[in-house]
Amino acid sequence: MKINITIGFFFMLLFANSCKNEPKPSIEISTTDFEKDFQTKLIELDSNTTIILPVGSFELRRSISMHNTNGITIKGAGKGKTILSFANQVDGAEGMLIKGSKNLTLEGFSLQDSKGDALKVQECTNVIFRDIETTWTKGKLKTNGAYGLYPVSCTGVLMEDCEASYAMDAGIYVGQSTNVIVRNNFVHNNVAGLEIENTICAEVYNNKATENTGGMLIFDMPDLPQVNGDKIKFYNNIIDNNNGENFAPKGMVVSTIPPGSGMIIMAHNNIEFYNNTINNHKTLGLAVNSWLLTGVPFKSKEYNPFCNNIYIHDNKITNTVGVIDTTTDFGKLLTGVLSGIPTDIVFDGIFSPQSFSESGAIKGFCLKNNGEVKFACLNMYKSQKPEEILKNISSDASIFNCELPKFDTSCHDSWLVEK
Repeated sequence: MKINITIGFFFMLLFANSCKNEPKPSIEISTTDFEKDFQTKLIELDSNTTIILPVGSFELRRSISMHNTNGITIKGAGKGKTILSFANQVDGAEGMLIKGSKNLTLEGFSLQDSKGDALKVQECTNVIFRDIETTWTKGKLKTNGAYGLYPVSCTGVLMEDCEASYAMDAGIYVGQSTNVIVRNNFVHNNVAGLEIENTICAEVYNNKATENTGGMLIFDMPDLPQVNGDKIKFYNNIIDNNNGENFAPKGMVVSTIPPGSGMIIMAHNNIEFYNNTINNHKTLGLAVNSWLLTGVPFKSKEYNPFCNNIYIHDNKITNTVGVIDTTTDFGKLLTGVLSGIPTDIVFDGIFSPQSFSESGAIKGFCLKNNGEVKFACLNMYKSQKPEEILKNISSDASIFNCELPKFDTSCHDSWLVEK
């Protein structure tokens, strides 16, 4: 009797394990009535299902959406092979919107010419973007959508091997999210190529940005549900030749970015920026500034408008040459205070009160092993009037020659690391 119980228990375990290893059921989308079939199946499908998108180019006139369904994989034949075209879209604010889902994988398709954001994933947990392309095929227009790949308010994001172009704001935008990895992506011909905003615990590496207005950004913005972004490791990225025109509508924050900007860090905490290559920019290689530089007021009492603990080391910043672009107010400011000379590293010098030691020295900003760079700190904290900025500018980078303790990114959960 004991033997039979043991054997029975063994087969129960074997059956349970075999169930665990079973692949998710899959559903194929029809090529004949693609839009209707795709949206209907997204509404009706069960959790833990794979949707297979066919090879081909398919026209969609309305936004595709899915809400609160877990364990879904949407997989095409590859970017450039499965194409969802929204060129004649008549309804919906995005090309595709997915909201409130867990364990989501999006892989192997292109989205073109959406009326608004191309692919928005909101309030989701454990999301993979892989081999996805977003673009607007008519070039740099103010009427293009703001964001290409757009995870926002998500926890656990992996974005890899994707491409984004011609967004009138940011090609890749990760906003108000936690536990993020962005790697091996290509962004080009956007206003901002790749932007990390109000995000906590992210690693951004092995990405390439070229022909954008500004190559890559780390911003923290006020009056959003999640403020005070924290802990960003930014390394092994190539930021090259981002001198494209700024085609963002006036009034947007990115409309202030001067063409020819490699990297901009604004109002963020705890950034380690290292082993990056920044090359061929006509305005600036890298800028670090406070939100206060924008002159835009904010209401949030929790928001910290200053940068803190910024460690920039072992980067290669070269060929920052040309004439500073003056098509934006930021470019005009830099032209006025820098005599029109492009600069490799620029600090606005608006420091928080906590950034000063008892002796008056500035702490929490370190430059180390970045080569022979042209440097300017505007020291705007000393200037009460605009005309005083000129006399307070410093080109001495040695006062920032220091090291900061490296932080870990153990805030990444096991799900993200294992992927």
